[in-house]
Amino acid sequence: MSLKPSRRGAVAWALALPFIAAAPLVQAQAQAQAQAQAQGAAARWPQQAVRFVVPFPAGSAPDVLIRHVGAKLGEKWGQGVIVDNKPGGSGVIGMNAILAAPTDGYTFGFVQGSAISVAPSTIKGVSYDFNRDFVPVTLAAVAPFMLAVPANSPYRTLADFIAAARARPQGIEVADNGRGTAPHLASALLGLQSGAQFLEVHYPGGAQAMQATLGGQTQMMVETYNVVAGNVQGGRMRVLASMGDRVEAGLESFPLASKTVPGAVAHGWFAVIAKKGVDPLVLARLNKDMNEALLLPDVVAKSRELGTYPRPGTPEQLARYIADDRKTWQDVLDKLNIKPE
Repeated sequence: MSLKPSRRGAVAWALALPFIAAAPLVQAQAQAQAQAQAQGAAARWPQQAVRFVVPFPAGSAPDVLIRHVGAKLGEKWGQGVIVDNKPGGSGVIGMNAILAAPTDGYTFGFVQGSAISVAPSTIKGVSYDFNRDFVPVTLAAVAPFMLAVPANSPYRTLADFIAAARARPQGIEVADNGRGTAPHLASALLGLQSGAQFLEVHYPGGAQAMQATLGGQTQMMVETYNVVAGNVQGGRMRVLASMGDRVEAGLESFPLASKTVPGAVAHGWFAVIAKKGVDPLVLARLNKDMNEALLLPDVVAKSRELGTYPRPGTPEQLARYIADDRKTWQDVLDKLNIKPE
């Protein structure tokens, strides 16, 4: 005898009910298993060589620093650390190389702050957006800009220099290594914060700016300490002030510019970043290991030799640092009417 439709449906429902009831449990178990596998893979990371894309030429200060740190990480991980130099385009070439890499947790960037905070606003055709395309891992180091004059300069203090520039608008020449570069913007910030109008003179690089300043064609240059250190230590230049936000070890003899000109704070800085999509557990491990390596005594000593100063922290701290830095330099660019070109 055949079942009536209503009874047949009821029987089918009864037979299916245990499977329906079990479905959420099976799904939860599958998700838990996948999560456990992902955690296990992250815990075993790295299982192959880790690559750091560096938008600087080999032998530059940040390149030397990441190679020194990378050696420490390689010892800790038991894996190779590859430094892949992609210089050019004010960091844009390196940023694009990071963006083109897979999100498997084996390619990261050791990049300069200007590639994040300045280049997208000064170079036409930059297609990346930091907040959309990348994630912060840690701030690595800062390099405060120095305000250096020839040893025979009549200006003994930053206050003297600012007073002279105010008295002669556009009459005091300041050298930098190119329009729209970080030293140029640092000089412009100093002028904006102090109310002085410098005659900004742009050179193709730091060496040319140095020669112009030593030769008297310009009265001051703005650069990081590693660039001017040889001439300062050799008695051919003097540092009027550091634009750091605090006195760094080894720079105690240089007063802070912000003590004379409030708000006159400017650094070069370097950070570890990743393409968005990398496993957060891998990023957390990299943050921890990188920060420990940056604070090893011999790494700190090497960093100081290079004119950089370790400043490790959390991804959240770097995110705030980037947001503040972008606002500072965008304000300066707007006031200088510098557009992408």
